[in-house]
Amino acid sequence: MGQRMRYLYTEIRKAVYMFPRMFLQAILLMALIGMIAFCAVKTMEREPLAVRADIGVVVREDDRVTRMALQYVENLESASQVCHFIQMPEEEGFLALEKGEIAALVVLPEQIVQGIMDGRNPTVDIFFPKNAGLEAMLLRELTESGAGLLRVAQAQIYGAYDTAAAYGMMEQLSVMETDIDSYNLAFALDRLAVYDTETVSATGRMSVLQYYAASGAVLFLMLSGMALYPVMRREPLAFRRQLARQGTGGIWQGFCQWVSGFVCIELLICVLWLLWKAAGVMAPEAVREITVALVGRGSAGGMGVKIGMFLLVTVTVSTYIYLLYSMAGSRTGSILLICLLSVVMIYLSGGLIPSVFLSGAVQKVGEKLPTAYLIRAVGGLYVGYGAGSIGRCAAGMGVYTAVFGVAAYLLRRSDV
Repeated sequence: MGQRMRYLYTEIRKAVYMFPRMFLQAILLMALIGMIAFCAVKTMEREPLAVRADIGVVVREDDRVTRMALQYVENLESASQVCHFIQMPEEEGFLALEKGEIAALVVLPEQIVQGIMDGRNPTVDIFFPKNAGLEAMLLRELTESGAGLLRVAQAQIYGAYDTAAAYGMMEQLSVMETDIDSYNLAFALDRLAVYDTETVSATGRMSVLQYYAASGAVLFLMLSGMALYPVMRREPLAFRRQLARQGTGGIWQGFCQWVSGFVCIELLICVLWLLWKAAGVMAPEAVREITVALVGRGSAGGMGVKIGMFLLVTVTVSTYIYLLYSMAGSRTGSILLICLLSVVMIYLSGGLIPSVFLSGAVQKVGEKLPTAYLIRAVGGLYVGYGAGSIGRCAAGMGVYTAVFGVAAYLLRRSDV
């Protein structure tokens, strides 16, 4: 037993001695991940793409009443958000339409306002390009829908007038027209009432900042394993056999190396926490703002639960890194394997792009990977754990830790 404890002490001492160099390497990784996370947050916070169409308008009779009507349409909120009206001569308008410079061309006939007022209803011609883009296709659908609604409304009004005239009910015509207008307005404005309103978030209960902070923390912990090669590498075969002859078997050797890596990760987190506390003393306002953005005024869940989940996260990551060092023999191979698998699993689990934007097959694979449980577990440190989520996270990480540990033992045992 004394030989085993001395070996464990030697491994931990070696890890502590080499920690400063590994810490500097991890800091470089953190700077790189920070830049990636910053770009990702900025990308998620962009305004969604909006359709903005340039509409050419040809006015054949440029009188005061027509200009007022055109200005009224241009200033409508529903129209101004989508359309940008450009008044131009007719020949120039058709030329711009042919070149694709405008999405549609509207030709207003003469005396259009007077025709609407006296019931002649002059026709407004709208021209679209042959090879219509997204804007033109959207405008065409909206125009056709609006024209259909207008035809129905006109038919109702004319039908009501003819009915009132035929049965001597002209005194009730105004009441009938009011009812028709109320019905059409209710149909046009309340048509969305048949749908349920549900807010959907690509990041679940977490905000964009919290989501990428959680995935960035997991990616940082996994990639920091690239700096742990001196303490988790395979010892020479002759040295391992000599240890085994002295009573330190392969299982204990592997356990001591795993503990050394686990200690390095814990030391790394402790140093970062101390630096964060020091930053809070030097720049308290900035640190307070970041803290409030991440955890608000306080997240749900006891401190004991969070500490336990945090330790389970680090245990899972340490075992994962140990397995990859068991799979790859050389330093270069280990670093490449850790980098490649970590980034791929983070991507499939929605750590770089939220999983709702990925295909269904990728989502099904990603939600079963260990990184999915790790991201949810770290995110729970910010927003708390919902009913049942803590159990699923703990069970998932526990199963993967056991699988990683057994696989690493079998790999190292086969090399003896």
